[in-house]
Amino acid sequence: MNIVDELTAIGRALRTAGIPYAVCGGIAVTAYGATRSTKDIDIVIDRAHLAAVLTAVLPLGYNIPAGPMTFSPGTANERHVQRVNKIVGAEHLVLDLLLAEAAYAGVLDDRVDIDLPGGTLTFVSRETLLRMKRLAGRAIDLADIEKLEGGDAT
Repeated sequence: MNIVDELTAIGRALRTAGIPYAVCGGIAVTAYGATRSTKDIDIVIDRAHLAAVLTAVLPLGYNIPAGPMTFSPGTANERHVQRVNKIVGAEHLVLDLLLAEAAYAGVLDDRVDIDLPGGTLTFVSRETLLRMKRLAGRAIDLADIEKLEGGDAT
């Protein structure tokens, strides 16, 4: 599976269904000019659209949902994620749906459309991406922040 083709197909499906979304995570880091490889697709959505998103990506093969995940429950950094998986032969791709609530409330308010060869995709803004990375605070997120704010971003 080609992650760019998968992302393009997901973006097209969500746009066709009229579902607001924003790409974030490692793919957004790359879109903003910092070198970053990733093995999953991260997209922010409103909880109210969760069922519609799962329906929209089902024909694309994202048909193995995981249980809902909550990170840092009960804190100011609380984040909610619904994961759905696609498996084709020996290949596996994860689509993480980050819910725009709790610590991620308002992240869909600051989105930008980026025209790519495969079509237009909507991303969180660079500033919102940095805020999300700070909230997550993992080593990879801190490295992403350094790249985006330092010399690796173009």
